[in-house]
Amino acid sequence: MTSADSLDDCLERARMHDQLANATEDGPARVIHQAMATEFRRRAAEIQAGGMPSLPSGGSVLEMHGVSA
Repeated sequence: MTSADSLDDCLERARMHDQLANATEDGPARVIHQAMATEFRRRAAEIQAGGMPSLPSGGSVLEMHGVSA
């Protein structure tokens, strides 16, 4: 993920992670893909609103969802 992602890139990545989450039987992997999809949708919404995409404060997406890497 970069701050240079376009709206279309973010939406496509969100769809990809949704598909991966739905396709896996691995619980932790599903949680990670769901978190990534949520983050890309958040970034897409931020781009649509005219803001610059940024990382969530307080840690990584995985840390925010209780997953240790």
